[in-house]
This record gives sequence, structure tokens and C-alpha cells, in this order.
Amino acid sequence: MDFSRVGKKIHELRRYHRMTQSDLARDICTQAQVSKIENGTIIPYSNTLFQIAERLGADMYYFFEEARTDRADYVEEVFERLRDLRFQQKYEEIREILIHEKKNPLFQPGYYKQYMLWHESICVFHLDRELKRALQLIQEALEADESTVFTERKGEMMNTKAIFYDLTNNYHQASIICEEALSRLRKLKRIKNPSIELRLIYTLTKALTNQKKYQSSAFWCEKGIKRCIETNSMYVFGELLYQKGRNLIFLDKHKEGIKSWKKALAIFEVTNQKPLANIVNKEMEQLRDSGKFQDEIYE
Repeated sequence: MDFSRVGKKIHELRRYHRMTQSDLARDICTQAQVSKIENGTIIPYSNTLFQIAERLGADMYYFFEEARTDRADYVEEVFERLRDLRFQQKYEEIREILIHEKKNPLFQPGYYKQYMLWHESICVFHLDRELKRALQLIQEALEADESTVFTERKGEMMNTKAIFYDLTNNYHQASIICEEALSRLRKLKRIKNPSIELRLIYTLTKALTNQKKYQSSAFWCEKGIKRCIETNSMYVFGELLYQKGRNLIFLDKHKEGIKSWKKALAIFEVTNQKPLANIVNKEMEQLRDSGKFQDEIYE
């Protein structure tokens, strides 16, 4: 194992969080020890590494895998490609990559295997329509790193699991998973990627609306919209405004609901999200003509 890679990664994460070595060392070890760990001149004890990882918002096993992997750059390139394809919903292309890399030893350590299993579950659900198998795979992924520490990635995976349930009409289970993930996410000392929290909130609002819990869904919509503004993020901002409008209309507050829909429509048009813009336009037209709208199914 090349533990100098661990030191470099700790250094990178510390700088990312704008911590000094003294900040990182506080109540864990000395500043001098942190310096030596980052320089690769000493190997930290496991309990020290655990506390450092926790303060940096990382999984301790991530550092072990970093030490074992000689091709971390290649692994990151594959993960980035899978991430892009996931957002574009290009599941056939994801499957091609997974098949190609299936026997690659670089992806066998738990932390990396977790990512591959996660994407395999997505393919099984969307391409094969096998809910049971998809749920088995996502559970394997959640347990693949053999750590009980909750991470942002696990939050993302729990959102995927909730989506599986939501799209198969098990809305109650979807909302339970989202609420659990949000609760655990809030306990992290620092959230590096606010889009994970926003996506969980969005999935939760959909599941609650589908249970006719319009007031609760509207509450979470407002919370998500506020978080978008606080984090200066456009991620699911339009979707939350649209979802808020649906809830208001279901609560017979048509004027307020249409106002929220118009805001959502403006965002969808500016960000070139034509399918969502078409849904809003269609539903506003239906509401204007008949006083009700045909509920659309969307992800």
C-alpha cells in the first residue's frame, strides 16, 4: 500500500474545507502529526484516521482504498462518466461501461465496488424493470464498504432506492427512506454537495403529494426552495416550484398554484428543460379550460 497517497488526499480535503492543520488536529492529535501524515512520513493509527475522516466528511475506507489503488485517476474518470450518464438517463451506455469494467480489479475494493453496484441497480430497474433485483443490488451497494458511517454517497443511493419505490407506486416507503436519509444527512458536520439534500427533498415532495399529503409536501417544497436560495443552487429549483404549484392547486389555491407554476416555467425555459416546460404548459391549459389537470408521471 502507498500510504503517501492517503496523506495527499487528507491534504486535499483539508484545503477544500479551508481548514488549517491545527483545525484538523484539534482534539484528535497534534498539528505536527497531521503535518507528518500529510507528508507521508508516518502512518496514522486507525482510530486517528477514523476521526480525521469524520471531521473531513469522508469515509475512512475511502483512504484505505486510495492507498491500495494505483490508478485512482482512471477510476475517477469512469465514475465521472457514469455520473454524467446517470443525469442524462442514458442507462444503456451505463450498462456498457459496467460490463466492460466488471472484471477490472480496480473496481473490486469495497468503496469502488459500491459505486458500480449502485449503477447496476439503476440499470436493472430502468432497463429490465426488475424491482426486486434492483432493491437487492442497491442494498448490496449500501453495505459494500463494510462501514456504518453515513456518507453523502449513501444519501444519494438512498434517494435512488426511494425513487424505485416512488415509480412503482409505493409512495409511503419512498417517503420513509427520504426522511431517514435527510435526518442522517443533517447530522454530518459539513455537506459538500448540497444537491444531494435538494434531490432527497424533491423526491420526498413527490411521494407525499402522491399520498395526497399536500400540506406536508408543500412544507417540504418551501424548505427545498429556501435551501436552493441559501446554497445559490438551481438544482431542482424549477421542479420544487412546480411541485409547490401542484400542491396548492390540489388544496384549491389555484391562483397561488398558477403563480408558482409560472415561476417554474420560466426556469424550465431558461435552462432549456423542454419536456418539463411542456408539462407545465399542458397542465396550465387544462386547468384553464376545465378547472382540473391530468397528472403527469415524470422522474
